Amino acid sequence: MARTGPTDAEILHKAQAEKGWGEHGYTAYERTTIRPSLAVNGIIGGYQGPGGKAVIPARAAARLNFRLVPDQNPHEIERRFRQYLAQITPVGVRSIIRRNLAANPVLIDHHHPVMRAAAAAYYRGFGARPVFLRSGGTIPVVHTLQELLGIPTVLMGFALADDRMHAPNEKFHLPNFYKGINTSIVFLREVGAM
Repeated sequence: MARTGPTDAEILHKAQAEKGWGEHGYTAYERTTIRPSLAVNGIIGGYQGPGGKAVIPARAAARLNFRLVPDQNPHEIERRFRQYLAQITPVGVRSIIRRNLAANPVLIDHHHPVMRAAAAAYYRGFGARPVFLRSGGTIPVVHTLQELLGIPTVLMGFALADDRMHAPNEKFHLPNFYKGINTSIVFLREVGAM
């Protein structure tokens, strides 16, 4: 990751942040991609209109996202979080947790023969060897395919770093769309020949 990933300074610059923080002993790139994390995705509460108000809100809510890593169990993490929140909730305050989704983490084996087939397909489709990146994300069916069916899973991405995935101004580089189609065809041919 140190060879292929951005430096701490590059990440801070793109995030328009002055200082990084988080788990010690890891780069900013590692902390934002492969380490467990808890992100606050949204907060609401209190008066929302113009001007100041001295009213203490009766309610507040936060939307949280936990990124798990291999060997973490989502139900165990949820249990521990509920226990921690119960410990820190002041007397007279009520906290409620609603889970929307729980998915087991997965680590893709990049040494597996199907991944070698994917690497060969990328080379044919894009004319360059792929860089294997570990990245956090939630695709629950990947765990299902690996655990229940016992088959390897290949995740192939065709987006560029500046495509702003999941952002309001997300884009997809059109030449990568066509190269991705060709790469997928070559991949299926490679796997069929195995």
